[in-house]
Amino acid sequence: MRASSATGRGTARVLRRPAKVIRLPNPRRARYRRAIRISGALVAMICLGAILARVYWPAPRPADPAPLAPIGPQESALLRMTNQVRARFGLSALALSRPLMAAARFHSADMAARGYSSHDGPSGDSPADRVRRFGLNYQEVAENIFAGEQTIDAALPSRVLAAWMANPERRGNLLNAGFHSTAIGISRASDGSWYVTQDFIR
Repeated sequence: MRASSATGRGTARVLRRPAKVIRLPNPRRARYRRAIRISGALVAMICLGAILARVYWPAPRPADPAPLAPIGPQESALLRMTNQVRARFGLSALALSRPLMAAARFHSADMAARGYSSHDGPSGDSPADRVRRFGLNYQEVAENIFAGEQTIDAALPSRVLAAWMANPERRGNLLNAGFHSTAIGISRASDGSWYVTQDFIR
């Protein structure tokens, strides 16, 4: 059966539909979007590479000093001078702590190896972190550090103590009646500079 039309009987009606329009992308806009995507991917790759480098390739650290190594002559001299100063102020002598000596020696060796002078290491470790690392419990911890140029070995302890006594904060650590234990670690850098750490705990 055929449908009727206005032009004559028996002619099929042609249904017209609106044409589908496909818009071509703007070449300039497409290049801009592609550049944005590539830039974003590069930034993400750089960030990921930096994170991986920090995790898997940390800065070199010195080997841990032997916790039970005997106290050296300079360390012994500085400990003796510390207790002599405390005695002049009516304070009790500080006992030498072997585990604390390991923490002090570790920090001095780290400063000497990486050439910095700070209580916090480049990796973010603090004096409290180092004390806990070597298995010590404490109520309070304090630290004095010294970094100096070449000097005669025998003159180092007196030079360090004089520098600490001239500094109010470090003098306060030396003369703190609450501390009962201490330890000293001394290390020398390849350029001859000295690095000294003295830790105190109670």
